[in-house]
Amino acid sequence: MFIIFIFYVLTHETLFDMVSFKSHLYHNIKVSVPPQLHSNNRNYGEDDDNDDGDDGGNSTNNVINVSVIGSYDMRQRRKRCAINCWLTMVFLAYSFLLTVRLHFTYSMMVMMNVPLVAASVDRPLCPGAVLDVGANSTTAVARRLDWTIRQQAATMGAYFFGTLVSTLPGGVYSSRGYERSIMLWCVAVTAATMALVPVAFVQYESWVAVTFLRFLQGCAFGPTGSCGGTLAGKIVPKTNRILYTTFMFSGTVFGGFFGHLYSGIVIPNVSLDGSFITLSVIGFIWAAVWGTMIHLTPYINDFSDLPKSVSFISTAWTVIIRSMPFISLLNASFGLGFLYSFITTGLPIYGSNVLGGDAVKTGIQVSVSWLISWVTSVIAGISAASMTNVDTNTKIKVRKLYVGIVLIGSPIMLLGVMSAKCDVSLARTFIRMTVILLGFERSSIRINSLDLCPGYVGSLIAMCDVFYSIGNIIDLVLVRNIFANTMNWSITFQVTIILSIACSILFLLFGSSQKQCWDQRYVRP
Repeated sequence: MFIIFIFYVLTHETLFDMVSFKSHLYHNIKVSVPPQLHSNNRNYGEDDDNDDGDDGGNSTNNVINVSVIGSYDMRQRRKRCAINCWLTMVFLAYSFLLTVRLHFTYSMMVMMNVPLVAASVDRPLCPGAVLDVGANSTTAVARRLDWTIRQQAATMGAYFFGTLVSTLPGGVYSSRGYERSIMLWCVAVTAATMALVPVAFVQYESWVAVTFLRFLQGCAFGPTGSCGGTLAGKIVPKTNRILYTTFMFSGTVFGGFFGHLYSGIVIPNVSLDGSFITLSVIGFIWAAVWGTMIHLTPYINDFSDLPKSVSFISTAWTVIIRSMPFISLLNASFGLGFLYSFITTGLPIYGSNVLGGDAVKTGIQVSVSWLISWVTSVIAGISAASMTNVDTNTKIKVRKLYVGIVLIGSPIMLLGVMSAKCDVSLARTFIRMTVILLGFERSSIRINSLDLCPGYVGSLIAMCDVFYSIGNIIDLVLVRNIFANTMNWSITFQVTIILSIACSILFLLFGSSQKQCWDQRYVRP
């Protein structure tokens, strides 16, 4: 139902008509009609009193005029349909990739005898709660593994080491016109590795093999943000760019919903191996459709200038990295990476190890929060688009407001989770609010590169994703290794809250949505 709704929204003139396409079409139609068609200079609808035979010529002109306009309108409809198809497919790609990422976390929970974190020293299992995770889980698997906490942390973190390797070169080459091919390979590699993970888990019990496959999945995910941003910058009209791009990037939030729901239903009720194979098949189907579209549906990029390429060592980079608005955006991206990693990985573990319950089956309950977060991201995108059409100052205020909601509001909710202790109902309410507030990030941190520099958007998003990945690595690798033997949840919560809020300060002070001068200054032929 949700996928059908998404496709309907993107392919019909309903939701996005508030940032209307019609005025754009009207101006282009006027230009498209040859001047000689207007030589009679008659008012449309006026009666002609001179019935001397000129009506035939005027009628012919009117027929030609209507024909030209109708032909142009048909081309515009086909072009718009192609745009919507491309953006829908990117939305689904982001959803698939985030589903894969979350599914791996749930798989680790049921495959390990002692999953992901050591025993808690400051937050023991709440009275009356029942722990159902790892060796105690009711989920049936072929065999359980006895990996150390450090090995599990390295396996989880390998994903973001992969993104560090591929993000920047993928972003640079996406700006050079390879974004569709790169996106195709990213999803195909993810689908192939998903089919191999259960083999490495069960047949070989190989920590090295699973970690390497996880690393490859991270490499595949790294360039996708840049590819989506570059594609949107090429094919979406400037008047609709922010709104369409926000909705496209919200696929990651929708993937958060679907990943929790899928894992919570399929792993315990079907099989762990079957859940991997199913996702692999879905990925290959997407790749087949995308490859067909590349050959049959070339997009036309006459709405805006082509994004410029930025090499690894160039004059453009030396200017870009000294820009205070961009530095503040990188800082916010780092804070988001650390916060997002803890919310998607740490909170589900905390819910099981402290509040009790089945770590896998609770994915169904958690998915509701992510669904609301996705709806929130769409509503926030529509609101931002309607408000930011007023002036640049309003756009800057909206971006800063949304960043504050994410990097300050979500940590405050984490403070509520920590303070609730064993009040399960209150703690889970704060957990839901933490997830829901993440929906405002798609309309702020993620699309701010489009505000600053549409020409270099692929490279800028890539650099932001590098800092985002570093934040994830610090949470998944460094923190988990520090607490490899005993887990101190109070310190973990405090570090996440303080770091996230601190990373918002620079953006709230120096963040901007104004197009920067270096967008046009360094154009490479």
